[in-house]
Amino acid sequence: MEKQLKTIEIPQEFKRLFDSDWREAAVYGGRFSLKSHTVARTLLIKARQNKIRIACFREFQNSISESSHQLLADLINLYELTDFEVTDKSIVNTVNGSDFLFKGLHRNEQSIKSIEGINIAWVEEAQTVSKASLEVLTPTIREKGSQIIYTYNRLLELDPIHERLVIEGRPNTLIINVNYDIAIKYGMMPEVVRQEVEDDKVNRPALYKHKWLGEPNNVEGRIYQDWQIIDDIPHEARLWRRGLDFGYAVDPTVLEDIYEYNGGYIIDEQLYQKGLSNKSIADYINNQRDECLVIADSAEPKSIDEISSYGVNIVGAAKGKGSVSQGIQVVADQKISITRKSNKTITAYQNYMWGINKRTNDRMPVPDDSIHEWSNPMDAIRYGFNGTAGDSRAEREQKMRFQTNQFNILSNSTK
Repeated sequence: MEKQLKTIEIPQEFKRLFDSDWREAAVYGGRFSLKSHTVARTLLIKARQNKIRIACFREFQNSISESSHQLLADLINLYELTDFEVTDKSIVNTVNGSDFLFKGLHRNEQSIKSIEGINIAWVEEAQTVSKASLEVLTPTIREKGSQIIYTYNRLLELDPIHERLVIEGRPNTLIINVNYDIAIKYGMMPEVVRQEVEDDKVNRPALYKHKWLGEPNNVEGRIYQDWQIIDDIPHEARLWRRGLDFGYAVDPTVLEDIYEYNGGYIIDEQLYQKGLSNKSIADYINNQRDECLVIADSAEPKSIDEISSYGVNIVGAAKGKGSVSQGIQVVADQKISITRKSNKTITAYQNYMWGINKRTNDRMPVPDDSIHEWSNPMDAIRYGFNGTAGDSRAEREQKMRFQTNQFNILSNSTK
């Protein structure tokens, strides 16, 4: 008896993705609106119908794990699509020759321009794509009848992709705006997620509008304001410090480089990863081209000592009563820029909000701790700025350690 294939379901709201009368498609909205999963399903169906080449892009992709490869592979496995061969770098339909390739856009102009024969481009997390990347991408996708699909959750009022396709508009553009209600409509929302939505709606209305309704982040209640997003670090910038927030199984380890430049500072996200041992953290830091003082969360002195034993210039941040509020104020007083590749940190910056008194609905002078993921990068940055008002305790400890090392070296040389 022939095995019956599982049915791939596509919500009615996405039906127009199968049409050929549009050039670019903006598919945007809040979390759990089925955008990425539905586009991935649509592309797999199209790749089975005809021989096509599909390029999956993101602004930043340092490895295949940061691409849409895993989502596509999971769906191939879920629907038992045995006509696809999945390798660690590509996906190919063995019946008709359709193939998927995966690329990052940022600072990859020549590699993108050299790609030939793309029929469909899918750009995930398109809210992070720069105007420069868009100017490279759109003329590259030039096959007759070729199409570009952008999926995104809005960050700012003038995200380049939203400004291009929705605010300004382009010829032959398809607009699909969806939110979590579509998952409820088709019975695709887990109860635990529905409860989270309702809790945010009641207790965190600003977060609810951004996270679940896909509205650009409201600056009201945001802890930090007016950070500038820049493409690259200027050559004249000087690496000043690194801030480190520890994590492992639940929270990620976050490492932020902080540069001095033109009377202000530039934040450049280096690490945002779970499961890193202290040795792995130390190896990563030691392999960086430039050295500087690392200031870490002093709540983990054993980790600091171990990382220091591997030769890293690291100390703990000074803490005490009111140190969180003081640290936030120090950072808020600075002129801050952040590199566009610092994707997780930019998202945290957009969502790092003051807490709300549930009884009075007033803002409180402490961060909202209901979603801890936003505080991880912000804590790392705050540690990095520890003691900017003068010679910090951390730096005094480091100087003392350096002097002790000098003494030991001199003592050893006299033996």
